[in-house]
Parts: sequence; C-alpha cells; structure tokens
Amino acid sequence: MTGCVFKRKRKSSVSWCYVFFGGWDTNGKRIQISKAGFPTKDAASKAVRVAIEKYEADNGKVSREMGSQGRRIWAFSVGDIHETGYQTKPEAEAGLRRAVERRDAERDAQKLRHAEEAIEKAGPPFAQYFEYWLKEHASRRCAPKTLERYGELGAYLIRELGDVRLNEMATSKIQEAIHRLKDHGGRRTEAQPQGRVLAPKTVRHLGTLLYTVLSDADRLGVLQIAHPMANRRVLLPKLTKKRPAVLDERKLQTLFDRARNTRLYPFIVLAAATGCRRGELIALQWSDLNVDTGLLTISKSLEQTRGGLRVKSTKSEEPRQLGVPEWALGVLKEHQADQNVDRRMFGADYTDHDLIFCQPDGHYYSPDRLGARVVELMRKVGLHGVSLHSLRHSHASILLSKGVPPAVVSQRLGHADQNITLSIYSHALPADARAAAKVWNDSMAEVIASARPAARSTGTQGPARRTGTD
Repeated sequence: MTGCVFKRKRKSSVSWCYVFFGGWDTNGKRIQISKAGFPTKDAASKAVRVAIEKYEADNGKVSREMGSQGRRIWAFSVGDIHETGYQTKPEAEAGLRRAVERRDAERDAQKLRHAEEAIEKAGPPFAQYFEYWLKEHASRRCAPKTLERYGELGAYLIRELGDVRLNEMATSKIQEAIHRLKDHGGRRTEAQPQGRVLAPKTVRHLGTLLYTVLSDADRLGVLQIAHPMANRRVLLPKLTKKRPAVLDERKLQTLFDRARNTRLYPFIVLAAATGCRRGELIALQWSDLNVDTGLLTISKSLEQTRGGLRVKSTKSEEPRQLGVPEWALGVLKEHQADQNVDRRMFGADYTDHDLIFCQPDGHYYSPDRLGARVVELMRKVGLHGVSLHSLRHSHASILLSKGVPPAVVSQRLGHADQNITLSIYSHALPADARAAAKVWNDSMAEVIASARPAARSTGTQGPARRTGTD
C-alpha cells in the first residue's frame, strides 16, 4: 500500500496533502483516507507513512511474496495472523476481510463478556433490588401497613438512586441524594416547581430504610463493597424535639361537653381515660372489658391498609391490662345500652362483632375517618394543632404530672420500656416545675434554717470575713 502526496493551492495559501486507499467498505467501495494542511512535502510524506502503518496494523495488509517453487504468490497479515498461498490479489484481499471480520467478532464478544462481568460485579440496579427486597424479605417480617409505607418511601429513593447499581452505591452518591430529597424531594407546586422541602423526619425515615435495605444486601452477599452507610457515614438531618400536643383539664372538659350528645362521646372519654391507641380502641370487644372489676384487656389493634381493614396484634405484640376510671366505666355502660338499641333496630342486618365501638350497623369504624371526625369536633370548640392521638399524650402527661410512676404510665400506654415513655414525656408543666421547687424547699427546711446567716450586729466591727475555700 502506497500513498500519494500532492500540493493544494488556495487563494491565500499553499499546503501539502496526502491520500491513500485502504480496503473496501460494506458496500464494496474502496475506502479512501486523506488529510490536508501540511506545510511541506516532507511533512506530508512522513505523515502518510505513519497513517499507512497504523491502518495496516488495524486492518491488515496484502502483499506478494516468494513461494516454495519460486513463484510469486499473494498473502495477507493482520495482527498475529499471517496466511499465504493465494494465487491472486483479490483472493488474498477476500481472505483478509474474513480474518478481520473474525477478529472483530471475537473482540466484540470479548467486550460483551467484559461488560457482562462488570454488570454482574456492579450488582443489580437499586430499583430492581428494592422491589425484590420488598417482595421477598420485607413482606415476610413486616405488617401490611408497614409494607405500604416502605413502598411509599421507596418511591423517593428509586427516583434518586434507582439506576445506581448496588455495588456502585458510593457514600458520596447517597449523601447527594439525601441532600436533594431534603431540599426539593416533596410534591411539586407552582411556588416550588422542583419540589417542596421534605420534613427532616421523612428524610430520616428514608435514610433508615435505605440503610436497612443495604444491610440486608450485605447480609445476603449481594453487596460486595463495604456498606456505604456504615458507621454513620451518611449524615441525616437533625430532628428538632417537639413536645407532644396535649390538652389540659380545662380543654378536655370543653371537648367532653361538646361531644356529650354525639356517638363519639364514649370513644373520646375512653381514649382520654386510658391513653389507648386509635386502632386498639376500635378493635376493643365487650369481652375485653370486665365491668365488675373495671379491668380492660388490650390484645389487638385494627389497621387500615389499601387492601381494607385488618385486625392485628398490638404494636408491642404483648397484651396488657389496665384499669378503667369509674367515671369512664359509667359512660361505657350507658353506651352499651344505646348500642343494644341499635342492635334491635337493625335486627338481622346487624353485623355483630361484639365491638365496643362500631358503626350503628355493627361494622368496624374506619380508623382514618374516625380520626378525622374527632379532629373536626376539636376544631369546632377551638382546639387546633391537636388530634385524636393528642388524647393519648394528654393521658400520659396528666398522670406523670400528678406523680404516677413512669413504669405504671408506660404499662398503661403499652410501651416496651419506660425509657420510651420518659423520652416522649420528659417535659414538665410550669406548675410542676414550681411544685418541684417547693417540695425540695420543704424537705430541706431544717437545713436551710441552719444555713441562714445570723442577724448582723450594729457594733463598730465590720462584717465577718469568710474563711476557707469557696
């Protein structure tokens, strides 16, 4: 293969160019390679030699050589392949094309193998693995409501990290995703087209879920790299500790007065008197209440999922007994009498689940709808920023403020540990703070009296000096 060097004249300049012909393209046309812009003929000549050598190294070359019988024959070489014995140049060129095609096919196959190995090493995309984890692992140990919540939170993570493969899940990528979710991970609005700011609590839930998914992947051997969130490498937004919304005695009285002539009255009274959770109250049956002793057994809860209503165990998965105050017990007895009227009115159409709180026809209440009705009632009497759950907070706060031991309050609330109770209700009402100061003052009365300085004399001597160390 040889090249041609020639001079090209333009209006304002003269330059040297080269051209040479390579093999044939897929359409059977000869490939022409050229380049212009060299200042001298010598530069163009050197450049064409380099270009030809490179082309032949990549695409091979055809040449004539002496055969064993002294006759000239055609041959080709490409890379480590050298074949000879062709009678004509076209035959040698055809052999070269086949060899190049085989070599290119082997290279493509090798690239594909390397790509597949790299993909296998990188692991599945996070979106794919999360769906697998949700179906095969989380579903076996989580309640349906929790599973639904994981699916909702997972949608946020998939939006930010769905295409990232598991073993390429670097700490920096996760941290950047957390920042994006915090800044504009929420719903898009006209005022915030990129997305609303997510609450720190939600972002922390997202971080916890991602940590759990990666930990399971690590345990199962799918995660081949060091856990990118281990040792708190990813920083999550801090939570501002807020006091739970509570209703004091006066506000509770206002709520009771407003609810007295409604079907919600016995429900609100028992919620405030026991501190039970919403689902626990709705799942209560008359068989759980001993009217004679006033003891109430809490062993189940009703939850609302996309699939409907479901009775499950309590949050701690442990039944508990608690005493119902005498006044609340009287309200429940009146309520039972009213419920018997409903039972007679509906007759055979009454669905009897033996529920303490139910719709007039005996069916379960919807937890969400019942909670919304209580909030609506609260707002009608001017109580804002509170909810049905605030009655639980109020129950615990009142008991603790009156000196009931935390262990007893914790048992009534169904907390697994009294430290949980104290962490939530560690606040103290101003009246309690003053009472604590008075209790200490009264108990130390004698010590305080003896520590008071004696009345100063009116003599000429100056005040007594302190001795010793402070």
